[in-house]
Amino acid sequence: MFLTDLIQRRKNIINQESKGINLAIYLINEFKDRTFSFKGLRNKYFAVTGEELLKLIQEELESMIVLYNYTTRAKTYTDRKGVSQLNIRLIGKVSMMHRYNPLDIKLDITTEMPQNHPKLRGK
Repeated sequence: MFLTDLIQRRKNIINQESKGINLAIYLINEFKDRTFSFKGLRNKYFAVTGEELLKLIQEELESMIVLYNYTTRAKTYTDRKGVSQLNIRLIGKVSMMHRYNPLDIKLDITTEMPQNHPKLRGK
């Protein structure tokens, strides 16, 4: 648990990391009834459904000129209101070295707060 997670009162934190993008696809399908925000290289998208998000990721990855080795880092947690959330970071590296390379990319995906959650209706 990180200090920021403790300050924001997050519970049930699960950090996962894997090679490739299969973990990201699996987790997006797990949260398929939610909306996502996606920060790509050129554009930012908000209130995107799961199917649209998978299409946007595919278009983003196919538009690359350089071949990347992708690593997926995912964090699932329950926020202080009791709503499960998901943060995914797709990291594309050009070289096998663990140094800074200006061609490396990062794509961020997060779930948005649902509007019809039962614990949020009373407010």
